[in-house]
Amino acid sequence: MDKIYDEYYYKIYNWTLKKTNNKEDAEDLTNSVFLSIFEYFNKNINVEKIENLIWKIAYNSWCTKAKKYIKEKTNVTFDENCEKGYETEMLDKIIYKEIINDLGKIGLTKREEESFRLYYINDLSIKEISIKLNAKDANIKFYLYCARNKIKERYYE
Repeated sequence: MDKIYDEYYYKIYNWTLKKTNNKEDAEDLTNSVFLSIFEYFNKNINVEKIENLIWKIAYNSWCTKAKKYIKEKTNVTFDENCEKGYETEMLDKIIYKEIINDLGKIGLTKREEESFRLYYINDLSIKEISIKLNAKDANIKFYLYCARNKIKERYYE
């Protein structure tokens, strides 16, 4: 356990600091990540790739924090009265805005990147993007689908 803590503490702290842009929140989130990691290892479950598990726990912890932030910022309670998928959509937008600076490194085509930026950064609808890029709605949906998959491959798997 000490070896994992020593090896990953500063990596996770730097990652959480980028995500939160706040030293105190980054420290809290890092501590939460390691608490979850230690709880997981106390269950004596065999893990093939420890690094993947650590980063998955870090990502899930950040998502939980982002959800709480969304709730506080928008004063919206997510219950059966909310539009289904609203919470996930808001969280996806926050996540995509966080990684938008790395788009050039992901290998998106020009159309995928343009569509992605217009949809997630400029908050344009599919229809508005199709008009702006002079493309069919179905093509814009496909570009967004491809962009999301490439991002997932790089960051989430």
